[in-house]
Amino acid sequence: MPRIPTHVRNLLRTVAAFDQGDGVTFHVVPRGRWQLDNHPSYAVLACTFYPLTSKSLLTASGDDPLAVVVAITDAGRAYLTGGAA
Repeated sequence: MPRIPTHVRNLLRTVAAFDQGDGVTFHVVPRGRWQLDNHPSYAVLACTFYPLTSKSLLTASGDDPLAVVVAITDAGRAYLTGGAA
């Protein structure tokens, strides 16, 4: 798998750290950003999710257009530990 940019890899690590099996919620905030629920200092641009969801390292789901549940996949965890993704 191609190398993932640092800022995208940081998102993957953050989701991995907080996802205890049910995913983590991100809420939309101004300027095209998504903020991690209960962590006002952590927000990323919406486009940061695409490289991870397109490679099936993260999943994003939900019916609310202002909030999305993001979960790390087994492939995402394998990528972080250096295993085959």
